[in-house]
Amino acid sequence: MIDDYLNQAASKVALSNHVLFNGPSTSTLTLTGTKPSVSFRLKINVSGVDCAGSVTINSETITFVAATTKVSTTLLTALPTITTSGLNCTILITCIDSGGADIKDETLTTIATRTERYDSGYYDPQGVWTKTDTLILTTTALNIGDIVRRPLRDYTIRKAEDNPDLGGVTEFYSYLAN
Repeated sequence: MIDDYLNQAASKVALSNHVLFNGPSTSTLTLTGTKPSVSFRLKINVSGVDCAGSVTINSETITFVAATTKVSTTLLTALPTITTSGLNCTILITCIDSGGADIKDETLTTIATRTERYDSGYYDPQGVWTKTDTLILTTTALNIGDIVRRPLRDYTIRKAEDNPDLGGVTEFYSYLAN
């Protein structure tokens, strides 16, 4: 059985934006997310029909005239108090770092794997052939761009194939970026 030799622990890493609030506007927003581990600013997206109004983050006020996304300028180290005025729409508030990059949350899913030395390669988006010497086998489908965390480092999947077994088990061959 394939699972008998897929005995190397690894995790599939899913990344998502660090969300503090996602819902309808009210006068004072109750944040549902947690404070990031680094200093942060906020990215506020208002969507819907009636998006004219303002969002106040502690003492910084951001004015909206239509559905759009804006960012705060104040660097935060604690969860702020956020109030709204005049808005009747949906608000999504995510965290960004001081340089404006989205702060990501990780969700890890344990997968059974086996890695092998295997000479192959893949074409990058510019059409350049890149050699790889590591193949990862799993019964979990992995896609190009997925991240697999092995005990000592993260790998990005650059090429993926499925290999249906005549016994009914499908192996997935994925090639790791070196």
